Amino acid sequence: MIDTNFDVIKILSAGAKALGAGAIEESRWEIPTDHPDPIDLAVGMPVPEGIPIASLAKHFSKVLSSGNYIEMEYEYGRGKIDLRELLNDPSNGFTSLAQTPDNFILFNGGSGCMESFCATFLNPGDIVLVEGPSFSGTVETILKYQGKIIEVAMNPEGMSYQAIEEIVARCKRSGEIIKGIYTIDDFHNPTGVTMSENNRRMISRLALENGIMILEDSTYSGLFFENAPPLDMYSMNSGEGVLRMGTFSKTIATGLRLGWLQGSTEAIDAIGKTRSDMGNAPFIQTAVSRFIDSSEYSNHVQRMRGLYKSQCKALVTSLTQHCSKYLEFIEPKGGFFLWPKCIGVDSAALTKAAAEEGVIFPDGSLFYQDSALHDNHIRLAFSGNSPEKLGEVGLRLRKAFEKLLD
Repeated sequence: MIDTNFDVIKILSAGAKALGAGAIEESRWEIPTDHPDPIDLAVGMPVPEGIPIASLAKHFSKVLSSGNYIEMEYEYGRGKIDLRELLNDPSNGFTSLAQTPDNFILFNGGSGCMESFCATFLNPGDIVLVEGPSFSGTVETILKYQGKIIEVAMNPEGMSYQAIEEIVARCKRSGEIIKGIYTIDDFHNPTGVTMSENNRRMISRLALENGIMILEDSTYSGLFFENAPPLDMYSMNSGEGVLRMGTFSKTIATGLRLGWLQGSTEAIDAIGKTRSDMGNAPFIQTAVSRFIDSSEYSNHVQRMRGLYKSQCKALVTSLTQHCSKYLEFIEPKGGFFLWPKCIGVDSAALTKAAAEEGVIFPDGSLFYQDSALHDNHIRLAFSGNSPEKLGEVGLRLRKAFEKLLD
């Protein structure tokens, strides 16, 4: 090996350091277990047997066997027009506000959308308000771009309007710049809460009046169990001052890496000028377009709603039967997650004791930028296991609680 004094750590960016690059620490997401039959509730992904592999294989095969070489080239623009037209049609369920296909731009999943929002609108030190808690994998992109995060407490109505109003007033007095509000307003990750219609209207109006862009994450909006969520903030504001982010990761499969932003003409034009990723795969866009156009997508999502409802019910029933003394939670009406509060036991200790019983899940503190705000929750992702398997969770968790309280 060449003898060198080259030090990678010295040249790390401030954004990389903010995400922990260069620090030696164990991942708190990886919880080991020696249990022979573990139940993994750590990651929110579609249930494997629910992924429509046969239908996708058919459409991918037709696209690739067409001989159209354009499907294998770069896609420099906003994404293929056929998919953007389908996204713009309210009858397909992706929007409530029909505008034009040019109000959409495609990216590599929701993470690509978040990257683009930050690259286009954030200067170092700009503030973004996020829900506390929120999905750290998306929110940490703000830190990478050297933005400043202020967490806003949640209540049963969603993000606290009063807290936002107070923060906006305080920042006006101090001269600090709030550029954005990031919210998962439907079947929130991790809490499962859906923001009320009244809260949406008040926050949308406040943001518009103060020149603050809302980034509305609709990742779980189509995965309701019975009733669709309230009207989205993008439609409430007639497309002004809101970017609505969507993805096929949860409704079809995470590996597609196909998401989109919907926004005003000015916002989408600006975003188009900041992207430098050469677009995403045209053949995937075309195959997904055909999947939607064939009505197979709508039938698939309908099946998934029923499946996720049964999974959620199985987990809720199991926890209610075996752990009612130890856990408090609100049953969600859609999405992938349950957010129980632990009673009498530290949530971090519970994650380790539960792993010994073969139940894997993250401590709730991982969903806050300021872990001091955490009030003893855990997140349970029910989407990746069968109802039968989820029915075992309560008994295993009870054993973990009993060990800690013994």
